Amino acid sequence: MNKQLKIRDGKVVGRGIEWCDLTWNYMGGCEHRCAWDMPNGERAICYAKDVAMGVAQPFYPHGFEHHYTHPDRIDEPFRAKHPARIFVDSMSDMFGHWVPAADINLMCDAMDTAHWHTFLSLTKNAPRLLQMARFPKNLHVGVSAPPDHMWGHALSPQGKAKMLRKALYTLQQVRARGALTWLSAEPLSWDIAPILAEYPSAMEWIVIGAATNGAQRFMPDAQHLANLLAECDAQMIPVFFKGNLAGHPAASPWREFYPGYVPSPWNTAPSPSTLQPSGVGHAY
Repeated sequence: MNKQLKIRDGKVVGRGIEWCDLTWNYMGGCEHRCAWDMPNGERAICYAKDVAMGVAQPFYPHGFEHHYTHPDRIDEPFRAKHPARIFVDSMSDMFGHWVPAADINLMCDAMDTAHWHTFLSLTKNAPRLLQMARFPKNLHVGVSAPPDHMWGHALSPQGKAKMLRKALYTLQQVRARGALTWLSAEPLSWDIAPILAEYPSAMEWIVIGAATNGAQRFMPDAQHLANLLAECDAQMIPVFFKGNLAGHPAASPWREFYPGYVPSPWNTAPSPSTLQPSGVGHAY
């Protein structure tokens, strides 16, 4: 597994993926072919594909759009003895349509066994979550906001709205079954607040970030961010700002809250998660 803390001279000076402690990549590769349109006219590819085609290329001999498994990594969570927040398959999509059910079951079994950890998953294939018979009790089930391009073609505004509605409906169903649910809006590239308002109680946590393309950073529209924060506060959804939002006028006061934190105007200090999801078991 890869640690996400960055430590220099014994001090934490930064993080990779700020909202987790470790990443666990039993699987690799993705067939979604996501891309995002940047405000300057450029197009950004998925960060995982960028990594796979760069420093991690030896692990992707057939390219990124191929399903890989690493059997030697399945027991990695057992080696981390201290409780940690572990992002599952940052280099793939655990619930992608191409992933065999056997691989999902294997990972769920490992999460069940490593009960002292909190695992976090993200998918752009939300409907497959409804095929799951059960989820590990320590898995936080998340979906990503739709990208601008997927499966090799552009998504229209109507198409993205439809996809987000389907994802939020799915989260409502998953949460009703006892799992903790969350949404990743990175980047926040359009006003998703009105659609969130249509699906109350869909999620218990949200991560918000800016659009990035290499070293370039493009802040979300201030009104879009303000609208989203207002809706999150109305639904009492804890918000976690990615570090790339630093300096945004609407990102004040700064928020790095986790599931279980109750937002209020009198309490703005970051709070670690104390909530244990009440979901059951695993898989198909």
